[in-house]
Amino acid sequence: MNDPKGSIWRKWDLHVHTPASLVHNYEGSDPWPQFLDELANLPPEFKVIGINDYMFLDGYKRVLAEKAAGKLTNIDLFLPVIEFRLDKFGGSQGHLSRVNYHVIFSDEIGPDLIEQQFLNALSSKYTLTPQYDNLRTTGQWKALPTRDSLADLGQRIINTVPEEEQKKFGIPLMEGFNNLCLNLDSISEALDSHYFKSRYATAIGKTEWADIKWNDHTIADKKTIINATNFVFTASATAQHYDNAKQSLTKAGVNDRLLDCSDAHAFRGSSHKDRLGNCFTWVKSDTTFAGLLQLLIEPDERIYVGDMPPQVARVQNNPTKYISSIEIKRKPTATIGEVWFNNTLPLNPGLVAIIGNKGKGKSALTDIIGLLCNTRQNKDFTFLSPENFRQLRDNKAKHFEATLRLESGTPMSKGLEEAVDENQPELVKYIPQNFLEKICTQLGRIEESEFDRELKKVIFSHVEDAYRLGQASLDQLIAYKATEATQKSELLKQELHRLNERIIALEEKSEPTYRKRIDNLLENKNKELTAHDAAKPEVVSRPDNDPARQAEISQTSDKIDAAKASLRSEEANILAATQQKAAFVQLIATADRLTARVNNLSRQIQTFISESQDDFDSLGLTLDGALSVTIDKTPIAQKRAALVIEQQLIAASLDPSLPGSLPQRKAEIERSIKKLENDLDEPNQRYHAYETALKNWDNQRLAILGNTTTLDTVEYFKAKLSELDAIPIQLQNVRELRMAKAKEIHGVIRELADTYRELYAPVNQFIETRPLAKEKFQLNFEVGL
Repeated sequence: MNDPKGSIWRKWDLHVHTPASLVHNYEGSDPWPQFLDELANLPPEFKVIGINDYMFLDGYKRVLAEKAAGKLTNIDLFLPVIEFRLDKFGGSQGHLSRVNYHVIFSDEIGPDLIEQQFLNALSSKYTLTPQYDNLRTTGQWKALPTRDSLADLGQRIINTVPEEEQKKFGIPLMEGFNNLCLNLDSISEALDSHYFKSRYATAIGKTEWADIKWNDHTIADKKTIINATNFVFTASATAQHYDNAKQSLTKAGVNDRLLDCSDAHAFRGSSHKDRLGNCFTWVKSDTTFAGLLQLLIEPDERIYVGDMPPQVARVQNNPTKYISSIEIKRKPTATIGEVWFNNTLPLNPGLVAIIGNKGKGKSALTDIIGLLCNTRQNKDFTFLSPENFRQLRDNKAKHFEATLRLESGTPMSKGLEEAVDENQPELVKYIPQNFLEKICTQLGRIEESEFDRELKKVIFSHVEDAYRLGQASLDQLIAYKATEATQKSELLKQELHRLNERIIALEEKSEPTYRKRIDNLLENKNKELTAHDAAKPEVVSRPDNDPARQAEISQTSDKIDAAKASLRSEEANILAATQQKAAFVQLIATADRLTARVNNLSRQIQTFISESQDDFDSLGLTLDGALSVTIDKTPIAQKRAALVIEQQLIAASLDPSLPGSLPQRKAEIERSIKKLENDLDEPNQRYHAYETALKNWDNQRLAILGNTTTLDTVEYFKAKLSELDAIPIQLQNVRELRMAKAKEIHGVIRELADTYRELYAPVNQFIETRPLAKEKFQLNFEVGL
């Protein structure tokens, strides 16, 4: 089944044995009811299960029948998996281990066809382990494999040893199966049928394969077996064990498409690691056999082994930050005959691109999402623009509406003709195509014209040589005479600009719309808090343990509780160190900024000295007599160096790659907790998993609440609302400072005006004495403020 959201992360466990399997540890005279109940109550992330049987399909048939009867609806897909033991041996001479080989068939192939065309084709291909193969070669056992014939084989094997040794053997059925082997070539030959083309995948057991020695006699076979299969199966106790196993395959240069499976032989409450639900593999694909084959093409992108893929965790922890779906439809009151929209689109949290030809609705979809999420670039909409869907004469937008739902379930609806409410928080960052094109084409500058340059030459020609002060043009003369006043004016203007910015900011905060925006942001954050509270982990009570195991479980639980206390302590240390690091970074930046200011001051002084030396000399004065400045940056440099050392020490304590660092100590405690939890049975594991989830939930809640200095938190927005009461008096004070600064600038500008009047005086005098210029051409030069 193809999910309309596309590929999403789900758990796949491709190695689950049933009570019909030749080898299992399911307890009870009839374990099937409990097995089916536990299968139906697996955690909701489990969606694909491989029903694994040794040599037969009895368990798969039973599960299919239950599914057909309307049960097991929680599982999207069951796949038949048949497990064989190859005639390749690992281990030692005293303890041989055979390589397990799995064939995973498409669910589109019926079990009858698999039995007829595959299992029957193998019936005559089985051999026995070397120590008992004489039973087959001498004709003492020569039969097709059935449960009865395997039991018969097992009894014959038991009978080959003295009576006092027979008690060391298992039941005959197990002994018969455990000594039956197949050659890999025989399996490959049976699969070479048009019935199975592109409808099966293969896997090998990693543990037994690893037992094969790397030596001159086996190295070729060892590599061939694993590299010829599609996947490698393992049943890891922890995700860390899986990582170690995968690294060993990668290092060996062999197939490392490793999947963690439960290899379930027991119920969930068992303390054995090979139990139902104990699987760490997440797969991002459709829950189909074709989805499984997709893993062969992109294994790294589509397989995650661990407690939860980071993307799933991000969505769960931030459900108000991800879009779940968008619906676009006609309004009930619409009178337009054109359809345009009638869509409900589920959106994948991993969506990164919308692909389609021109005019296929890409801009329509993104504009509508921008509208619903209050984008500030709404004036640059391509589709929802007056030139397109919102034409004044034929506004089609008024006939349609859209509803967007977040992963938290929160809906947001608008008519497509509505405007963006900029008092509401902006929930997405959107760059429309029009906006991008506009900012990329805003080029051009205003240049001085030839007329301007010629006019300046005329004016300069009327300035007497003595008053040109050795300058070659009017621009140079103005720069010489007005430099200090201009620089002072620029400094004052910068100060005025900063005051204006403060006033604008305060005026904006004094507007009712600003308070409304903060109210809306606070409301939105409170909604996020409400959604988070609604997602509080469901309470799991501490289980009542079996009295026989109570002491052992209590001891393990006490160790877990102690480790969790240590973990909380380390997390507090990491938080404190992170805050210290941020403080040191801020102080170092302050020292750098102060050093830069001192350097700028030093350059200004040097520039002043360089520019003023000749003037002092011409007046017969010494610069030292008029100016004495001492700059010593040593204290700042020493303080910065000390801060850097402190910051480096803190950074080292937070570096997860360094032995003994806080993250390494935290990770070690987490690994010890995980190991201890894996020693517990399923109920106790669920309880401790609940405690961990509750702690993470509490931390996330605290992050949403925040404090008065942490941006985008509840307490931050509350503080911002409280600050608004002091705005009027602050605004009055800054306006008074601005008036004083404006008057100071006005005084400097008057000085500049006098300079220009002095320079323009000769040309004005020329015009006054020339009737043609004054009366006919009416030329005049004025300086104004």
